[in-house]
Amino acid sequence: MQQNYSVLAKYYDKFTNKDCDYVKWSQYLCDIARAHNVRQIADIACGTGKMTQLLVKQGFDVVGVDASAEMLNEARAKTKALFVRQDMRKLSLPRPCDMAVCVNDGVNYLRPEELAPFFQRVSANLKKGAPFVFDVSSPYKLTSVVGDKVFYWDDENETLLWSNRPQKESVTMELTLFVRDGETYRRFDERHVQYIHTDSAICAALRNSGFELRSKSENYGNFLANDSLRLTFYAIRGI
Repeated sequence: MQQNYSVLAKYYDKFTNKDCDYVKWSQYLCDIARAHNVRQIADIACGTGKMTQLLVKQGFDVVGVDASAEMLNEARAKTKALFVRQDMRKLSLPRPCDMAVCVNDGVNYLRPEELAPFFQRVSANLKKGAPFVFDVSSPYKLTSVVGDKVFYWDDENETLLWSNRPQKESVTMELTLFVRDGETYRRFDERHVQYIHTDSAICAALRNSGFELRSKSENYGNFLANDSLRLTFYAIRGI
């Protein structure tokens, strides 16, 4: 069993290309950043640097943080930014930033009891009055859409099988990747666990960590509904 994203890092952008509208998300983030005269942004759980790259192109100074060395290697090949290998739960930046973002399920990798401590680490690494924007896969998505289902992605060189096992507070995701190697295929396995965070738990953790919630939306700006898949939270660090 491989560590998270040790092998999948190389293929991550290909597998998520149709499901994640990073351009739309970046426009939402940039609007907030400009409203707060932001210069430096911390991109937490930056992965392969897709959002980092877009924010850099918009003129922001970005620090990308991720725990996976392989994901950071992909990010460094995309754009010129400061990248730091670090567990998001122990966030410690060189200096406080003007804004922090955490896109595409990063917060879902935190256990429920780790939520408030993570928000406290973010607060400690932000300037007073700085915005913090993040998303989570909603409880509806993890229980009803992902649930116990099996998905796959396939072309002539790679095949990804993704099966899910729901528990009370989480979903365990078993990922099996087959990569063509000449006339045969090499197999790699990874296990991911994403945790279910309710709206009330997130709001309480933000409040207890010194953040003021400004807005909630679906997928970076859309109106919320009962079947919303990606919840976006926009908060401000207290002054």
